[in-house]
Amino acid sequence: MTARHAMLVIARAVFDAVEIPGQEPLVVAKDTGDEAARQWWDERVRAAAADVFERTSATWEQKLADWQAGTEVTVGKERLHDGGPRVEVARVQFPDGTESVVDPEAVRDFITTEFSTRYPQPTVAAQFADWREAVRIAELRTWIGWLFDGTEHVPVDLGLPASPFGYPIKEVLGCLDRLSAEGWQIVHVSEDRAAHLDGRAAHLDAEAAGETGVHTVRYLLSRAG
Repeated sequence: MTARHAMLVIARAVFDAVEIPGQEPLVVAKDTGDEAARQWWDERVRAAAADVFERTSATWEQKLADWQAGTEVTVGKERLHDGGPRVEVARVQFPDGTESVVDPEAVRDFITTEFSTRYPQPTVAAQFADWREAVRIAELRTWIGWLFDGTEHVPVDLGLPASPFGYPIKEVLGCLDRLSAEGWQIVHVSEDRAAHLDGRAAHLDAEAAGETGVHTVRYLLSRAG
């Protein structure tokens, strides 16, 4: 009877884990976490953010108008520092009693900017910026598996075990048990090893830091055709 062969490949992998408050982490390709976070927000939050902006825009504009109307501006000549010349300035007193001095030609823009700084308008961009500050993107070092069977290759679910250092024995044994139940038997095992040149070495002792670790393991499998 002809035997069929397949190759199970277990390899290290690095992903971005996008941690959104109240949600399961999104595991995406390395260096695509920012893009994934933006896409998640666009698909699930942007419409609501646009609605918030539309509903509050008129109120914010009215508050700005009230702020401008309640701000007192006095133009005169003052010394800005001891011994300096007297120059024309606008002394601005805001409705809350605070004061500032500014170039008379920039008064209106200054009043508007000061209000916007103290009471930011909830634009869609501003809401996204607030949301993004709460999102954390972490590096996930894990292992993935592929089964190469003839012309097909399919991913093997290892559950993305968090494994900054060490082989995911339990997950691989579970995978091999499932394949064994399908009639596959191990014929040969080979591996690739690589030195740990990244930041993980800082957490190991001097002897372990110089060791090499398993990077890829290949299981040659066989079963009756």
